[in-house]
Amino acid sequence: MTNRFVDLIRLFLLIPITMGLACAPQDPNPCSEEGIGQVDVIASGFADGTEGIAFSPDGRLFVSHGDTVAEVSTDGSWQTVADVLGTIGVTWWGERLMVASGDDGQGTGFDAVYAVDVDTGQVELFGGAGISGANFITVTPWDTILVSDPSDGTILEMNQNGAATLWSDAIESPNGMVFNEVSDALYVATTFDAPTHLWRIPIADQQAGTPESIVEYEPSIIPDGIARGQSGAIYIAQNIAGRIDVVTEPESPDTALSSTIGEGTAWAASLAFGPPDSSWDQCSVYVTSLFGEDLFRVNVGEPGAALHH
Repeated sequence: MTNRFVDLIRLFLLIPITMGLACAPQDPNPCSEEGIGQVDVIASGFADGTEGIAFSPDGRLFVSHGDTVAEVSTDGSWQTVADVLGTIGVTWWGERLMVASGDDGQGTGFDAVYAVDVDTGQVELFGGAGISGANFITVTPWDTILVSDPSDGTILEMNQNGAATLWSDAIESPNGMVFNEVSDALYVATTFDAPTHLWRIPIADQQAGTPESIVEYEPSIIPDGIARGQSGAIYIAQNIAGRIDVVTEPESPDTALSSTIGEGTAWAASLAFGPPDSSWDQCSVYVTSLFGEDLFRVNVGEPGAALHH
């Protein structure tokens, strides 16, 4: 046979394989529809309330609690692992827990971001000089972190050395943040503007574009932390309302639909999905309470999207 004929045969044999790869379905949802919306208290006794929440890559749960970071076990017990002034948002980055704080410990009157070794309790001032209201932290697909500053209306980007630069100042009162699946947009919830919104910021070359309002909420709702499900839905902790909302089809305001999926989460502040292959429920979001003593679990009927660490 000629080389041309052999090449045609090879191409013919490859077509079903490549088509199969291109049309590979999304991982099936392992969660049951039974019990969706059920709210449970999984831990109590947080006298100073809780705000930030994050799972480590190996499935350990950490929350910010007053001037401390605590680790919570599946049996509801918890213990302090580090002391950090004025803890707010937390996220896992590399091998450490990053903690937004209301005090940089230097007497400057500015907030900061600390890096915490949760096994040794060692706390290192990471950076953030000049942040006036560090709040939510999220890791970018390009391995930096974004820190929202709702009091100043800015989102700052911090590199591996802790240096902070302005990433966006186009949204009033940015708070919770999460990237979409293909990392070409960032969803941002606002807290103190009136009315409040869920925004979508397009991203090109790691830079923020012009925000678009996806959902508008009445002022008394007070959106706070957000998380993204495997389906692409955005889950929002509605602080004063004490509930969890879900926004489906959030890529456009023309298709987005917001509804309540769980009620009874007093002072809901931040959300984190239970990680797969762990003793936590991957079909639920875990919810902190800003002024309450309880930590909640809400069955939402789907796993969370993969996070950047």
